[in-house]
Amino acid sequence: MINKPQFTILTVNYNTSDFIALMLYSLKKLTKNSYKVIICDNGSSFKDRNYLIDIVKKIDNISLIFREQSKAGSIGHAEALDRLIFEVNTPYFVVLDSDALFLLKNWDELLLSKINNKTKCIGTPIVPNPIKPTDFPLMFATMYETNTFKSLSCSFMPDMENISKGKDTGWQVREIFLNSGYKGKNFNVYNTRHYKEGVFQSILCSEYYLEGVEHIIASHFGRGSSGGVNKYNNRWYLKLPLISKFFRRLQGKKEKQEWMAIARKIIDKQR
Repeated sequence: MINKPQFTILTVNYNTSDFIALMLYSLKKLTKNSYKVIICDNGSSFKDRNYLIDIVKKIDNISLIFREQSKAGSIGHAEALDRLIFEVNTPYFVVLDSDALFLLKNWDELLLSKINNKTKCIGTPIVPNPIKPTDFPLMFATMYETNTFKSLSCSFMPDMENISKGKDTGWQVREIFLNSGYKGKNFNVYNTRHYKEGVFQSILCSEYYLEGVEHIIASHFGRGSSGGVNKYNNRWYLKLPLISKFFRRLQGKKEKQEWMAIARKIIDKQR
């Protein structure tokens, strides 16, 4: 008898199929409960989309949705997430950025144990900043209770007129949950731009830890669809006219390869 999936992994692909291949590897190695995966391709290149199709052919519990974005960026990503939510029919679901990974054995069992009558989601907050609230998980790598999320009619759509005030993709989920008397539990987040004691100390990314658990639980590379280009604007030698974009792409490619290699080692060490 095949166990019914306990939760659904939702992710959006936009030219990040190599990240998704590693994500699927991580899920297979580190997840305890039965799950399924739904991937929405958001208008990737022909090459990337075909690579994604080849990956998925080899795995039974994955569904693919193909769509074209009405607009790139926040709106396109939110549209894809809302489309994915419509497909969920499991008790829980996880929104996982294509360039984010869970890195702890039985991570799902740990997250499920934290959801209760008040706490209806658990996961990744944003790195502290002066604009966006940091007291509630954002959808980089976050688990939600399905019935609560759907009963509240949540949407991930941004408020484009107020993005500069922090109302970007996923902003209203926090407001609706909190206004309805529910809570979200955050991982502890560390930005490796400043935090140099973790496993990804040589790379610009986010590391996540759960209170009371020493092992890293997740990491988010960030800006994966652009190869991380926008993360390196603060380095003077990457601001030089004409050549800066080339060097930022080079830096992004290098750090992406390092991040994926370190993540795979972490995954493979856990039996």
